[in-house]
Order: sequence, then C-alpha cells, then structure tokens
Amino acid sequence: MEIVKAVASEKNVPSNIQAVCHRMMLDDASKLRRVDCSGICLKSLDESHVDLVTRTWKFARNREVVGMIRNMARNFPSCCVLDAEGKPVSWILTYVSGAIGVLYTLPEHRGKGYAKVLISSMAKKFFGHGYPVFCFIEEENLVSYQLFKSMGFSEDPSYRATWSEFNF
Repeated sequence: MEIVKAVASEKNVPSNIQAVCHRMMLDDASKLRRVDCSGICLKSLDESHVDLVTRTWKFARNREVVGMIRNMARNFPSCCVLDAEGKPVSWILTYVSGAIGVLYTLPEHRGKGYAKVLISSMAKKFFGHGYPVFCFIEEENLVSYQLFKSMGFSEDPSYRATWSEFNF
C-alpha cells in the first residue's frame, strides 16, 4: 500500500483506497459445508436486477461501477434467491477475475441461510467446471469472514488485495 500511495503521489495522481481484503479459498470441494436448499427458488441474476444490486452495494458510487455490475450480471455466473413474487432477496455474482462476491441479503430476509445457499451453489458450479473457488473479504467485515470460514474457506494470510481508485 505504501508503494502504491508513493507512486500516485509522485505522479501527482489523486488516489483513494476503497478496501483492503483477505483472499479466501475453497481448495477442496469436500471441505464445502453442506446446506439444505429445499424450498428455496434459485435463479441467475439478469440485467433487470442491476439497479437493485447497485442500490445496495456500497461501492456502486459511479457509472463505471454500475457498468461493472451490469457486465457481471450479463456475462458471468451469478445466483439469487427469489421471493414468492419472483424478486431477488439475496444474491452473489462473479467478478471478471473469477472471484465470487457482491454477496448481499436484503435486511428483512437475513438469518434464513440464504447466503450459505448461494455460496454453496456457486462453489459447486465452479468446482463442477474445474474452476478455482475464491473470494475477497474486506478486512473489517468480520461477519462475512466468519461466514466463509464456516463454509469451509480458508484464508491465505500472506495475500491481501486492494481496491483503489485513481483519478487521472
């Protein structure tokens, strides 16, 4: 982080660190915690859901990030839990890097196990296609960190990822 800040300062480029994250890996499908999905309606997200996702995601502050979410919903694996009216109440997407993320459950639907169902569903899908299963969790997000650990993910303590903004 110090090097990134120093180079940005030297080049007179305004920068802002958005997040510093743990990398969490699920390296073995047998480590994935089993989750009961019965009675839960799962579907992929589509472009009609982009506004809902961006309204709830704290990083969706500009058109570029909204475009990123739209691209993720259009072109990469995603999964959502639908309510009785067919509206998403919980979702997870895939970043261009292949990491799963943007996991969110509407507050009134929390505590029902939806996040565990979504993590399990995406991990199984990725393992089924031979892809690595990993995510990035913000260092201060202890709830998500514990959730992914409880699902069988482990942290690589030697690795940190950052999300930075540079204004050229």
